[in-house]
Amino acid sequence: MTTSRLNRVAAVLSLVFSLLAFAVVMANIITGVPPQPDENASAHIWLLLVMLQPPLILLFAVTADWRRWTPVGLIALQLFGIALACLPVWLAGY
Repeated sequence: MTTSRLNRVAAVLSLVFSLLAFAVVMANIITGVPPQPDENASAHIWLLLVMLQPPLILLFAVTADWRRWTPVGLIALQLFGIALACLPVWLAGY
């Protein structure tokens, strides 16, 4: 796998994982699942999706072509995706 392809895959996967983590939390909120004293399966899925993102962002940063400004914007977008996935958890009190 070439460096540019690895870079592209890391960027896309990080954003997809953010959207999936956001969707898991929103599905719990919409269906009315209350916060549980013990973690349920969706909490474990959310945690895995969020914890896989920093290594992907690091891989993206290492394989990026820093002669252009594109990597800076994509890293900002990836960090915004993590914040987007964490926001409903914080607001709903999960």
